[in-house]
Amino acid sequence: MNDALIDKIVDEVKRRQNLPSALLIGRAPTQNTGFCYVTQGEYSAVVIGSMSAHDVLTFPNEAVVQALLLGKPVYLAEEGLDYRAFSHSANRALWSRLLSAERQMKQLGVQFLGTRQQKLLTAEEVRRRLRDGQPIDGRLTPLARDVLEGKA
Repeated sequence: MNDALIDKIVDEVKRRQNLPSALLIGRAPTQNTGFCYVTQGEYSAVVIGSMSAHDVLTFPNEAVVQALLLGKPVYLAEEGLDYRAFSHSANRALWSRLLSAERQMKQLGVQFLGTRQQKLLTAEEVRRRLRDGQPIDGRLTPLARDVLEGKA
């Protein structure tokens, strides 16, 4: 079938459901956010479905700045942060900057949409995962964050 026609039909069904519209940046998240995605025009929120490591380091972009200035909510789907898979092999200085950039996003009011409840990782657990080459996925205690950033 014609993919463009299917996309138009899906867009029309969503519009008729009266879902609020959100400006989509990146790819669409797999989880249901309750928004109808648009790439231009009027929107009531911004959903960032995916970001590269470079995008995170150069955040915010113009669309997000405009939304924050207008008081519109900005959501980030954590599943779209693909660089997190490299936590065990990434350069420590770069990884530290990425974590800092994520904290800055939260300070600006970006709301992270997690896909699951995250475990709280201690410094000891972070050291073990780094030693074993396992990914660091979860919330970190302050000391665990320092270990990951190479400060302790």
